[in-house]
Amino acid sequence: MTPLRRVVLCLGLLGSGVAAQAGLERFTQCERPDLKGKLATIPMTLGNWVGRDEVVADDILERSQTDDWINRVYEDTTRPDRKLSLWINYSKTGLNMRHSPEVCLPAGGWTKNEAATRVIELRASGEPSVKTTRLVYSQGELVQGIGFWYYIFGEGEVERWVRRLPITSRSSHGRTTRGSGLTVEVFCPGDVDPEGEALKQFAAALLAVLDPLLPSDRVAYHIP
Repeated sequence: MTPLRRVVLCLGLLGSGVAAQAGLERFTQCERPDLKGKLATIPMTLGNWVGRDEVVADDILERSQTDDWINRVYEDTTRPDRKLSLWINYSKTGLNMRHSPEVCLPAGGWTKNEAATRVIELRASGEPSVKTTRLVYSQGELVQGIGFWYYIFGEGEVERWVRRLPITSRSSHGRTTRGSGLTVEVFCPGDVDPEGEALKQFAAALLAVLDPLLPSDRVAYHIP
């Protein structure tokens, strides 16, 4: 085969792939529901935990592509040495899905501890259970535990099917399956919560007040 024919063949295959991906995106385009209320209405007191708002730099908000958010530090009133940082952000277009801890933390010089990472099931009384991945990262002597899970709203069975297709790359995955989305990240220094018990306690109280703000048409995910 001549070089010219190889180029033509490659361009043809590339064009077919792009056309197929565009077709999938059109076919699986879904509604993007709004939250039922503002995230700022989440109480400052969650069980034994009392929170305060933390300022977020404008450039971080711009990069996270969020339409609504809260950034708080919650302190355990029964153990003042134990604090958690809560970052929740909602995006109408779901673009915040690009900014998971597994993307942002390594870029900031943190190294993932695979052996300490595990899945935890969270449950609040009367609410559906949610799985979170408790990620553990280190930077020098610092150890950081992060509970991470997220929701996609307006996603149906077709979108979940497309998510598993080989043609759906990490970047096109967002375009083909993404409704509106909300991510939840709970940060805790690993030395004060080595087993994730504080995360489970805090998340149970959080889920009880977060659930009424979420659209009913939703699917919860965590990093496997």
